[in-house]
Amino acid sequence: MPEGPKQHPLFTGMVFWGSELLPKDVTISLDSIRQWALKQKLIWDEAQLITLERIDILREHFVPQDGLAILINLYTDSAGKLNYLELPYIPGRTLIKKAVQIQMIYWQMVPTVWSGDGTLTDYGEVRFGFWYPKIEGEEFASTSTGRLVVQKFNSFLGHLSEGYERKVLSSGILDIQVNGNVRAEFFKTGRLFDVELVLS
Repeated sequence: MPEGPKQHPLFTGMVFWGSELLPKDVTISLDSIRQWALKQKLIWDEAQLITLERIDILREHFVPQDGLAILINLYTDSAGKLNYLELPYIPGRTLIKKAVQIQMIYWQMVPTVWSGDGTLTDYGEVRFGFWYPKIEGEEFASTSTGRLVVQKFNSFLGHLSEGYERKVLSSGILDIQVNGNVRAEFFKTGRLFDVELVLS
């Protein structure tokens, strides 16, 4: 297994998507989770992991103060197979500080408000994958619970044609694939996180 990034201060911690799919007896450390994923045959390609080579590329664009984390994404595909992926995670405040326009690969609307009869009444979180300027071939991830950000991602669905794939994942998560055809720039409106979304 490739050497991990534990000795590099560029990453401040870990973020989990799909942590409910992780066995309860696995220690929450990068090495332990990787060992479990290897035993489960979830890792078959070095491209699934944050390696030292990938970190060297990231260090040309980011510093420890940017607060990058390692996202561990556990998810089941359409066939019900469990998948494992590590991605660099950029916090929203860093995207605002950098003031760059990113290309969205996908976003997911996560439901957090349900009515008494079990129907969805509101989304409270958006997760997204994207490409960052001048870093080719590297997918990044982030998330936001900011009210304006979540509202704008949700309302932007009305601007997308039927050609963009939308599907409902487990737990009612709405997944939208846009393949780089939507650009986003994050900023602040007063004290609130905000975003501008445009079709490429």
